[in-house]
Order: sequence, then C-alpha cells, then structure tokens
Amino acid sequence: MQSKYNYPFTAILAQEDLKLCLLLNLVDPTIGGVLATGDKGTAKTTMVRGLSQLMGENFPFVNLPIGATEDRVLGSVDLETLINKKVSIVDKGLLAQAHQGFLYIDEINLLNDYLMDILLDASATGGYHLEREGISQWVDSRFCMVGTMNPEEGVLRPQLLDRFGLSVNIDTPTDKKIRSQIAMQRLSFDNDPETFFIKFGSEEQKIKEQVLLGKQRLQNVIIPEDVQEFCAELTITNKVEGMRADILLLKTARAYAAYYNYPEVTLEIVNSIAPFVLQHRAKEYTPPNTTNENDVTNQKNKDSQEESIAQASTKAEFQLPKSVQQGLQFSSPKKNNKQNIKLNPLSNISSAPYPLNPHTEIAIAKSVKAYLKSGVFNRIHKQLVQKAIARIVFLVDTSASMAIDQQMAYLKGVIEKTVLSHPLHKIQYAIVGLQGSSAKILQEFTTNTKEITSINQQLRTQGKTNLGAAFFKVYEVLKSLNLQTVQLFVFTDGKANAGAKDSFQYAITTYKKYLSKISKTTIIDTELGFVKLGKAKEMAKILQLNYTAISDF
Repeated sequence: MQSKYNYPFTAILAQEDLKLCLLLNLVDPTIGGVLATGDKGTAKTTMVRGLSQLMGENFPFVNLPIGATEDRVLGSVDLETLINKKVSIVDKGLLAQAHQGFLYIDEINLLNDYLMDILLDASATGGYHLEREGISQWVDSRFCMVGTMNPEEGVLRPQLLDRFGLSVNIDTPTDKKIRSQIAMQRLSFDNDPETFFIKFGSEEQKIKEQVLLGKQRLQNVIIPEDVQEFCAELTITNKVEGMRADILLLKTARAYAAYYNYPEVTLEIVNSIAPFVLQHRAKEYTPPNTTNENDVTNQKNKDSQEESIAQASTKAEFQLPKSVQQGLQFSSPKKNNKQNIKLNPLSNISSAPYPLNPHTEIAIAKSVKAYLKSGVFNRIHKQLVQKAIARIVFLVDTSASMAIDQQMAYLKGVIEKTVLSHPLHKIQYAIVGLQGSSAKILQEFTTNTKEITSINQQLRTQGKTNLGAAFFKVYEVLKSLNLQTVQLFVFTDGKANAGAKDSFQYAITTYKKYLSKISKTTIIDTELGFVKLGKAKEMAKILQLNYTAISDF
C-alpha cells in the first residue's frame, strides 16, 4: 500500500542549488520555473514532490508525461455526461490542474514539438483557449514549470529553454559520507514513512513559514541603483539576447533577499544567483569570479611581472643569433619534428549509444507483417538512428607565459598536424582558449579542417591563466552531446593565476563539477626548462587524467 507521505523536502541532501531555485520560485512565481540538467537518480522528482507536500494540500503537483495526448494536456468534454445528461462539462487538463502549483516534466527534451508549443503559449500568457466540441473558453494556467533532462539524450528547443527562469546543473554526490547518509535516510523512510516525516516536521514548517513571509516581504525589498547597473553589466558582458535575463536577475535577487529577510539586494546576492539565470541563455557565460578586490590588487603586480618576463624572454630569444639559438635546443621543443597527438581508437566511437528518434515515414514491411500476425493494422514508423561522430576539443593555454621558448608556435604545429593527419575520418574539432582573465570558445565543433587550422594559426599569447573559466567553456561546448564521443586535450603548464583567490583549486573544482564524465581527457604539459613546478602533472594526478609532457612529442 502506497504511503500518504512523500519524502520530506528538508531531508534531501547535497542538492542545495536546486532546492534554493525551487524556493525562490515559490516566493516569486513570476520567475518562471527551473530546469534541472544532469544525472538520473539525484532526487529531482522527489524534491519537487516534497516541496509540494511541504506547501500543503491545496498546492498542486502535476506530472506531465512526455507521451500525453492533447486532450489530456488541455482538457476535453466529458462525453458520458454530455450524452446521458445533455450537459457540457469540461474535464480539466493537466495544465489547468497545475494552476498555482508545480507542473513537472521529466525528460522534457524528449517532449514532442506540439506539446512544447502548447507549453510555450501557456507559460507566456498564463493560460490558454480551449476549443472542443462547440466549447470555447479561456483556462487559467499559471504554474511553476520544473523540467529535468539528461543533455546526452538531446537538446531542448531554444524557445522553451529561455522560458525557464532558472537552470541548475545536477551532479551525483561523490562524498562517501553524504552518499551513505542519503541511502540510510531513504531506508528509514521506506521502513516507516510516518515516523520519518514527523521527525522533519518542524523543519518543514519552518521552511513553509519562511516562504510565506518571503512572499509578504517581496514588494518591500529595495533594489539599489548600483545593483541595477551591475545586472545590466552582467547581461551585456555575457552577450545575452533580449531583456528577459536582466529582469530575471533582479526578480531572483529580490526573491533571495525576501526569503532570507534582507532589506535590500546586494552585489553579493546577485553574484550568488547569477549562474542560475545566465548559464542557459548567455552566449559568453563564465562563472562569477570569486576573487575579491583585495585579491585582485595583491595579484596585479605579480601578473604584470609575469607578462613582462614572458615578453622580455620572447624578445631576447629573437635577438639571439641563429647559431646561438640552435645551441639552445635543450630548452625548447623539437620544432623541426612536430608530431601529431595519438587519438584514442576512432573505431570505438561508432558503438556509442544514441537515442532513437521517431520518424513520420511508415515502415511498410514491418506494418504488413504485424498485421498478418495479429489481424489488426497498426502503423509502425521508421526509426532514425543518429550516426556517432568523434569529437576532439583542444583547450589551449594562451596566457602570456606561453610566449617563452616559442611554446605557442610549437603547439600550433602539433594541433595542425593532428587535424591534418586524419583526413579520412569524419571528426569534429573545437578550440577553447584563454582571453584576458577569462576564457572563450574560439571555434565551435566543425568538420571543416581549413576553418579549424585557420583559427589555430590565429592563436595569440596574452593575459592570465584562468583554467576554471576555460573548463566551463568546454562544458558549454559539450553540454548537449554524448560524452562517449569526446576526447579533450588540455595544453597547459598548469600555472593558474586568475579566476579565484586559489586559482588552481578553482580549476580543479570546476573540472570536477562540469567535466568529470569525460572519460578521455589528456593534459599535455607545456612546461619547459630545468626547474619545473609540475602544476600540470599535479592537476592530472588529482583529477585522474591522462598525462604527457610536450617534450615527449
């Protein structure tokens, strides 16, 4: 017998970002819902059900199946009542049932286009017109849309993606204590749901009261002018189209302040919620820099000195006579004998699983065979299977220090030779490089070898080493792809000096959070000279990645 209790919202561990985003949508429903992207089995559905339970019986929770029919979603006329009693009664559809509550859609990226269009209309207007068997009426449908998806199974239409106010990346916990605690708490709940629920009753009530008070305080929260300008600066910097992101930054920050009882929105609050608003709609989004102004000031002279040393070293090298330069081969790569990178066997890529896509064309032979067997004709449609394709990402450390010993020129040669060494394979290449104190996608995936080699030749050394931002840019390139088809090569000396107070740890954390599922990552250590810090090798060891030194080429 199914328990009347759902797993308590406050008992869920390790998914604080999603919990926060859901709560902020309760404080201000006009934020527009949450998209949770990532791993299966991370309590996404459990969390939404638990929050609906926390808010009380009158708070709807509606699950919209991806295979739902139009009548089920929009509503239909009750034919039995119409025939027997000659009265037209409309059975509420799922969208109407979700009014003033949660509309939950698992695997939303697999939803058919027609249902997506309905959702877009309803979320934009707060309702829809129901046209059925002589009935025409407006149906209110204002809901908090919560969608979940695994990006490896396909992308979400940009129009629907932008309708989600906030987005969160969900990862499986890797801490042993947290995992064991989650498992034991679930066992306790399954053994005695009522006792377990009562145990968290006071915490549940506290969260509910905090939400209700936040709703009351919402309109009284002050948004200072400098915060307004900062939000506009964020959207401009991250190249966001339209004004929706500007509005959502202010709405979400205001809801955060109201929930935690702050009288006004601060820059710190905006920074804490900005990733939820920007990462799924910005063209050039980089996670907020956690380095404070003092850290920037303290590192400014150090970074300037590093760039000066790099430039001076480069100039000095070019001023030396050729005869002397030839005698310094011990400090520079073998420029006249560039080798290409040895890729993992490309034949393995074709076996990577892809989801089957429905097709409108009828499979005649299969349909006839099925009819002959059963005597009932049912249309069987053909299935389209996407062909797997190998994808190679080059993450190139283009910081100023790479000018020493002509490292950048050598790396360009290695990358170009790699691209040109596989002309018969259909491989997509992408390049991510550092820029200033951040990073940039220099080339999205392309099979055009001329285009990728042209971008490669345009690489220039400049700025600092923000590997954390670079790893996030790689994630942006890959977030809608099957990671089994990806090979990532990171050219760096590992000397991170931008992105956070502890830049090296920031890079490690970012990789673990966003790229840990890539099974074929290789760090190619570009550090040269007699005295080596070994930061690239240390990074490879911590992240358990393949490692090779550029001197081995």
